[in-house]
Amino acid sequence: MDLNKLPLFAALTRKMQWLNERQRVLAQNIANIDTPGYRPMDLKQLSFADLVKGSGEGSLKPAVTEPGHIPGTIPVKAFREQKQPRGFEASPTGNSVKVEDELVKLGETQIDYNTTANLYSKQINMLKVVLGKR
Repeated sequence: MDLNKLPLFAALTRKMQWLNERQRVLAQNIANIDTPGYRPMDLKQLSFADLVKGSGEGSLKPAVTEPGHIPGTIPVKAFREQKQPRGFEASPTGNSVKVEDELVKLGETQIDYNTTANLYSKQINMLKVVLGKR
């Protein structure tokens, strides 16, 4: 049974993927704290409606211009990074990463991930009870 075919599990999986990607972006911000001119980035927030619909994941279909070309798809990056607006606090080198803000965002991301993983686990246990496997 493929759980990702169930809308709830697909939405939870997508949320966890978004949280993983956000953690990577925030860690990159912290790693570049001394890089001159670096502007922090973050991911565009997921809306609940997009999460349920599964939008954002897509693929491009390249044009087949010759009979010998193999048709296929090119996956599109599901999450878009966006630069944060330049704040009032910037170092003399132009770097505007604020460690405190990035650490708060990392903490929120970790809490959200743990909550989502816990909800996923509870849903699996509920399915086991319904199916009589527990």
